Amino acid sequence: MQVVIINGIEYTLNDIEKDCWVQMLNGSLQYKNPFHNPVVGNNSVHGINLRTVVLRKVDTIKKQLCLHTDIRSGKWDELQTDNKITWLFYSPTARLQIRISGKATLHSNDAIANNAWEKSTMSSRKVYCGIDGPSTISPIPSSGLSSYLDNNDPTVTESEAGRKNFGIINTQVQCMEWLWLNSKGHRRASFTYDSANNFNAQWLVP
Repeated sequence: MQVVIINGIEYTLNDIEKDCWVQMLNGSLQYKNPFHNPVVGNNSVHGINLRTVVLRKVDTIKKQLCLHTDIRSGKWDELQTDNKITWLFYSPTARLQIRISGKATLHSNDAIANNAWEKSTMSSRKVYCGIDGPSTISPIPSSGLSSYLDNNDPTVTESEAGRKNFGIINTQVQCMEWLWLNSKGHRRASFTYDSANNFNAQWLVP
């Protein structure tokens, strides 16, 4: 039988692939959705770096995922050296895990970054307004922001000080794995995308 039955509904491999992208798209739009804060991993000189991020945008047609970052952060430099990137999503209520691997492209001084910056809220912009970048050693516990910005959002004009530190990390998805946890037997599938975003699907033993 080439389907999985979840909550009484039959899913083919094609259905599962489509549902994965719907789940991730919903995660990008709903801040309380468990897929809104996935874990992202990349290679560094110290091994694999893992971080919880905010999923900012999902393109279901181009098969792309997007996050925002401070270009002074370690991951920005690391991805310039090695642009392989992975994403991990998990929903405890749905008992669903999605793993993504792909290639990252970085955008800071271009139309893609400009467009995302223009759409950003002031509370989002202010995290890029710190004088020192992420991982800078501090003698005291610090957000890196001024005391004023710790307690207030910047004005539009004030927020522009952070534009130079703002960047986009875009992932072109090359492989996706789906895992559904079930006490009667887990189910797993993989989807590999070609350059035209067509995919090859297969069932895997969990």
